[in-house]
Amino acid sequence: MRPFLAVLLFLAGCAPRYTLVPPATVAVARGSMHVHPGIAWNRVPKGRHDIVWEENWTENGAGLDSIGFIGGLPDGEAIVKQRRKADRKVPAFRATMSPQDLVAMIETAYRIRAGAALFETRGVTPARFLGAPGLQFDFAYVGADEVKRRGRAVLAVVDGRFYCVSLDGAALHYFDAALPDFTAIVASATRG
Repeated sequence: MRPFLAVLLFLAGCAPRYTLVPPATVAVARGSMHVHPGIAWNRVPKGRHDIVWEENWTENGAGLDSIGFIGGLPDGEAIVKQRRKADRKVPAFRATMSPQDLVAMIETAYRIRAGAALFETRGVTPARFLGAPGLQFDFAYVGADEVKRRGRAVLAVVDGRFYCVSLDGAALHYFDAALPDFTAIVASATRG
């Protein structure tokens, strides 16, 4: 029985750890941005598909709500780790991409990463983000888990680098519940 207990304790020590993000000004995405959440969130441990310029938070669990940050992504890099022999790839970011190309890049990432067979973009509008001209759009999708989700992304290309903050939540409750704090986080965002 003791070897079994030792293995359990070892595995518990290896488990990914969420860390608390307090309602204070914090650096995100490798220090590329600073934001000020109005409530406490949980920083999600890095996943195998996360890129180094990315950070994700959740309040109630990653399957229910999440805020994603991508900060300072350089020209030529993708917003998702690419598999070498993947039949579908997310296009690499280019600083010269049009707003439509940027939206399509994010849609492709959701289709591949979340297994979204249905993805609908709604209301692409100009927005200021990090003091630069950018855009905001809402979206809805159904992922591989067949849960209806809604989302919002706010993004800009600043000095040739890609910056984005996105909210993704279950459509029944969690998206609407997280939207006010997401809006405040976006408004508070400054470059690092």
